[in-house]
Amino acid sequence: MMDLHMHTTASDGRMSPTELLAEAKSRDVSHIAITDHDTIDGYLKAREEARQLGIRIVPGIEWNTDGPEDELHILGYGFDISDSRLLHLMDKRQQERIEWVSEIVERCNRLGMSITTQECLERAKGSVIVRTHIAEALLARGYGSSVQGLFDSYLCKGAVAYVPRPSFSARDAIEYTHECGGIAVLAHPGIYSFEVKLASLLDYGLDGIEVYYSRHSAAQMAFWEREAKKHHLIRSGGSDFHGHGSRNPYPVGSVAIPAEVKEWWACCMFPRH
Repeated sequence: MMDLHMHTTASDGRMSPTELLAEAKSRDVSHIAITDHDTIDGYLKAREEARQLGIRIVPGIEWNTDGPEDELHILGYGFDISDSRLLHLMDKRQQERIEWVSEIVERCNRLGMSITTQECLERAKGSVIVRTHIAEALLARGYGSSVQGLFDSYLCKGAVAYVPRPSFSARDAIEYTHECGGIAVLAHPGIYSFEVKLASLLDYGLDGIEVYYSRHSAAQMAFWEREAKKHHLIRSGGSDFHGHGSRNPYPVGSVAIPAEVKEWWACCMFPRH
């Protein structure tokens, strides 16, 4: 089996890279990509152990973007992990996240919800902090009854404590991924609350679409499969597993990917041990 979209504690997943590999092994998933938000730390910690377990792993990342195309997630695969541009960008994005979270925390404080940036950073076990960590800190202080409820009420785009992300567009993500030797894939196009501007993404050089996804309906998968074939795009698929009991608990390897798609990835993207 194959799963091309998963998260670890390097970003907002609940499992360490080692635990995620054990999960994949127990479910007979032989080809994986760890796609943590704006970092490859999870991949770097997993690659040697994956080899020992007989699991093939491809470098992956999920870029969080915001720009003319709205808040899109762009998955990058197969890039050069030693490229100085990639390393610089990840460092820059991580620092921007800390500054961004500090602004959100300040807004929460003005709304009467007393939390600190340090509390949020302590929730982030890895190098990347996300808004979910802020919601967890708010929940621990008793300001709501669930992480998702707090996120929706205060932290999602347009909510009272929301702060726009630092400028980093889908075009930026696609171009940076290409410059570092990778391919760029639009993540989960069926779950956005707005219409995806596919024409613009194609102009920027988008390589593929995550067609087979845990939260896509059968109709959505059929639609995006047609779009991918129409534009001669790579098709991908994944669970977006964040851990058991998380907001994305869909098990590793639970998304069915057509045989011809798995064959392309296995032959073209996964390094031989």
